[in-house]
Amino acid sequence: MILKLSWKNIWRNKLRSGVILFAITLGLYAGVFVAAFVRGMVNQLIDSALSTEITHLQVNQKSFLDMGGLEDAFAQYPLEDSVRNLPQVEGVSPRLVINATASTAYNMGNVQLIGIDPETEKTVSRLYENIADSLGNYFTDASISNSIVVGKKFTEKYKVKLNSKVVISFADNEGETFSAAFRICGIYVTNNPSVDETKLYVRSDHLRNICHLPTDSIHELAIRLESNNEILCHTTQEKIASFLNEGEIVRVWTEINPVVGMYNSFMEVMFMIVILLILLALGFGIVNTVLMSVMERRRELSMLMAIGMNRRKVMTMIITESTILTLLGGLAGLSFGLLSVFILGKTGIDMSNNLGSFSAVGIAPIIYPVIGISQCIQIIIMVILTGILAAIYPARVAVKNKPLEAIRL
Repeated sequence: MILKLSWKNIWRNKLRSGVILFAITLGLYAGVFVAAFVRGMVNQLIDSALSTEITHLQVNQKSFLDMGGLEDAFAQYPLEDSVRNLPQVEGVSPRLVINATASTAYNMGNVQLIGIDPETEKTVSRLYENIADSLGNYFTDASISNSIVVGKKFTEKYKVKLNSKVVISFADNEGETFSAAFRICGIYVTNNPSVDETKLYVRSDHLRNICHLPTDSIHELAIRLESNNEILCHTTQEKIASFLNEGEIVRVWTEINPVVGMYNSFMEVMFMIVILLILLALGFGIVNTVLMSVMERRRELSMLMAIGMNRRKVMTMIITESTILTLLGGLAGLSFGLLSVFILGKTGIDMSNNLGSFSAVGIAPIIYPVIGISQCIQIIIMVILTGILAAIYPARVAVKNKPLEAIRL
């Protein structure tokens, strides 16, 4: 009976109810879309970082993380075999990582020289997909023994192009200097210009010969899992830690690059703040609407109490009216928001003319909005709570009426 009365009371003033419904719908639509847009942006940033800059897990010597020395290496085997046999591991790639100086006829600067096996590196990184046909190849030209793959920003800074020569110099902990000339065989382009400018890739066997390192020594073991799920990453981290020798450490991607990990946590907080602010603003509108309805129906509500409806039922009826009104608008806003996210999640939103300096931190020019089921459930719960809380004050005003005095009005 209370639910039926509440539904009828909502539509007594269709214009007023329609206006507040439209406001709630528009507000929730905006909130869902903004949250999905930012989530899509962050997801792409994380995916880009995990595909071209870091991996889900990395094994290093603790001393290498502190000093980055050439001698701070560890044995590739049997660790690589043990890790590769884990069912959740999709790829493993051994790397040599050396801080060096690059020089050409036009410029000189600090870079990170990474020695890789091109085939195993494909299992953990999609960098090879970022080399266009017109920009060379990914170590497929066997005629070039000293080939090197560089980023587009590197070529612009050092004024080089395909087949240009680049001299790389570095030193060991004892001060012995190594230098070698490499020829550019490929140029990659990512969403992060700083990576494109500083990370250079060469064959690990060639780099070992230059540095006189043992054939099975590596500075880093890059590991790619089925997903970047934090529970999966930490569970695998614990398993790999049991394979390690003293002085070796395994880190998850949130530890390797804390800034990228912070983006993921920040997104959840930002989502809650955006929705809460929107619902807070809408809450005042709902309070005003319900309060006006209560003041207009003071005589009616007093008569209901006079003929036997107790105050608790009156409060329940008013709170139900507010909750229904808010829930209708919230579900409409959520539905339109999800429809927009579904469509734009496939086509993407081209922000290439608006991102500006944001491209410098790895944000892709085309954003694909995305929203999770858990976030939709959170929105529905917050909408219901908003409807209930917004009706408490008007309901208290209604039950404070004295039936006999109100009937005389």
